[in-house]
Amino acid sequence: MREQAVDPARSRIVLVGTASYEDPQLPDVPVIAHNISDLVGVFTDNRLGGFSPFKCIAVPPAASVAQVGDALVSAAEEAEDLLLFYYSGHGLLGPRRRELYLSLAATRHNQLAFTALPFEAVRDACMESRATSRVVILDSCFSGRAIGETLAGDDEAVLGELEAAGTYTLTSSPANRTSVVLPGERHTAFTERLLTLLSAGSPTAGSMISLGDIYRHLHTRLRAEGLPVPQQCGTHTADLLGLVRNIQSAPEAGVAVAVADGGESEPGLGLELLDRLRHAERIANTISDAQWRARALAQVAAVAGASPDGECGGRLIDQAERAIATIADGYAQVRALIAVAFAVIRNNPERAGRLIDQAEQTARRTTQVASAKDNALTSVATAVASSAPGRAEGIANTITSNYQRWRALSAVATAAAAHDPGQAERIANTITDMDVKWPTLTAVSKVVASSDPDRAERIADTITRKPNRWPALSAVVTAVAAIDPGRAERIAHTITDKYYRWPALSAVVTAVAASDPGRAENIANAIISQRKKWPELVSVNAVPALISVAQAVAAHDPDRAERIANAIAQKATKESVLATVATAVAAHDPDRAERIANAITNKHSQVTVLTAMAQGVATSDSERALRWIDQAEQAANMVTREKGKALISVVTAVAVHDSTRAERIANAMARETEREHALMSVAKALAAHDPDEAERIANTISDKYRREGALVNVAAALAASDPARAERIANTISGSSSRTKVLSSVAQAVALTDPDHARHIAHEVPSAAKAEVLHAIVLALSTPTQ
Repeated sequence: MREQAVDPARSRIVLVGTASYEDPQLPDVPVIAHNISDLVGVFTDNRLGGFSPFKCIAVPPAASVAQVGDALVSAAEEAEDLLLFYYSGHGLLGPRRRELYLSLAATRHNQLAFTALPFEAVRDACMESRATSRVVILDSCFSGRAIGETLAGDDEAVLGELEAAGTYTLTSSPANRTSVVLPGERHTAFTERLLTLLSAGSPTAGSMISLGDIYRHLHTRLRAEGLPVPQQCGTHTADLLGLVRNIQSAPEAGVAVAVADGGESEPGLGLELLDRLRHAERIANTISDAQWRARALAQVAAVAGASPDGECGGRLIDQAERAIATIADGYAQVRALIAVAFAVIRNNPERAGRLIDQAEQTARRTTQVASAKDNALTSVATAVASSAPGRAEGIANTITSNYQRWRALSAVATAAAAHDPGQAERIANTITDMDVKWPTLTAVSKVVASSDPDRAERIADTITRKPNRWPALSAVVTAVAAIDPGRAERIAHTITDKYYRWPALSAVVTAVAASDPGRAENIANAIISQRKKWPELVSVNAVPALISVAQAVAAHDPDRAERIANAIAQKATKESVLATVATAVAAHDPDRAERIANAITNKHSQVTVLTAMAQGVATSDSERALRWIDQAEQAANMVTREKGKALISVVTAVAVHDSTRAERIANAMARETEREHALMSVAKALAAHDPDEAERIANTISDKYRREGALVNVAAALAASDPARAERIANTISGSSSRTKVLSSVAQAVALTDPDHARHIAHEVPSAAKAEVLHAIVLALSTPTQ
């Protein structure tokens, strides 16, 4: 199963970290400030998260409960794809009910109810959001309380509650353990290892670092170091959500990745594009924010470089450089120079090289604190790692911070591995910090595994500390599993630590599930045979492996898929796999699908699968689809917990085909909040097909914020096909961020036909977001059409 990339434009991130406290009973934790600033750096890095700074919000460290609430509620209302809430600080337990509170700067340990942030409030805000994915990450003492007293064993009641809520929670420690700060580390232990994974990538992950990758990596790493292990809770597909790009998954790291982001330019642009580029240049130069202006001009320069008018690209690069020169922050200057270099390297490599030189010089002369200089030099070293590893190594070795130097050398080694594995191995072996050296050698092994598995295995075997050798060999297993499953299985069996052997074998199962399901099932069952001795480990590794087999064969061998599902002991997982099988066979074997769906005892799961089946056959067998909708509605009315969410699934499935019925079901719901969320779903489903009806239903919602949220969905759906109507709807919305979002969509939609109108729309949005909207217009104008 592939990881699901997040759409940064439709997502929101809220980061809360409390490093110092007014209450003397709560000790200060200064490194938490680094947690927040460095996470912002990762999420807003174009090579990694790609989030706009306007969509990744770090709440001020002295913020009150009300200020944190405002930031989270606003983000929850705006988010459509991902809503992520991260907290780092002291987690405190209520004196009577032992509920979890998140401490803030003004928190008093004896007045939690009045001065601390209740986790329940965070959970409620997330549950109210219409975001497709809602993720909570807690790095705090007693953070496991967020998902129950403990997650050991089969605590399905707690898991089921959060799964139904559609929220994924990752915590730094079990309910009864405290989080840790290790001497000499820049961050708390949990976030230190999280940041290392997100920024350096993983040799065992796909193109994105997913929630599942994060949990598995941190669980293994923290356990091996004797630290509190993280806990997770969420639906079985939540761990596929990709948060940032995995820089170790690209054929080459560094510049090659960045160039790909810049896009390809075709020779012979034609008058239409040249005319658009002139408009793009003019609009870019109206952006007052220097960083956004430089990025916009760089984008235009990258495309203009393919123009027969060679002076055009050079002039635009000159303008971008002048914009960069006005940026006061040295680190921001460095990143802007690198961004421009990436944008123009394909068409003007010499100029790109000079920009990298300038970035290095700027990094060295920055007057900021040493950590900022080290961050800047790390960015430069990483940027040139694939094209000039020798130079990158030299830059990295001038970095004063051990942590930053090892991180930079790790990136250089990984980038060099594709074309010079010997040099990559040598550079990795210069790293003296074993916590960085071993993951680097693992990364090098993974890069060369597909082309030279012998060398990859030998490199892994040079790791002398066994707890670190096993993940390296596991990475080799993952890399060769698809091309040489026999070898992969053999290597996996040489791993003596079960905590690594079974995940490696599970990777083999996933790789061969479609091509050799018999072999895959046999390996998975061999893991399951250890269930009595290691029930928790077997569940973590064997069950996902069997799910991958069942999903791979469901369409062409449903008997086998159904048998595999019924062999799974855990009821919730079994029914989840059965739901997958039913959905897969609904179109060509509807009787089987219906039988399986009706055998599912969890009514919420039954509603989900019946509505998915109905949508799958809606065009080919409308009569059967309506019958399944009837069954789904009956099942939803039998749900004892979160009936509203089950009915919303039914409403969404039926809205396009029978909006009257969908509206009737929504209006019959008892709770106002659920009723209005259901109406929002109806309006969103109808927006593209029947905008008049969608707008009418949206305006029946009494709550202002939900009404405007529904209107945002309608307007966004109309932006491309009817921008005038979308703009009219946007101007009826009082919420600044919601109106900005719609107007941005409209501006981009009309940019190709009326760039002046697009620019006029951008100037209607608040000043804080104006630069971002203008930049989006420039991107729309300067992107070559296919």
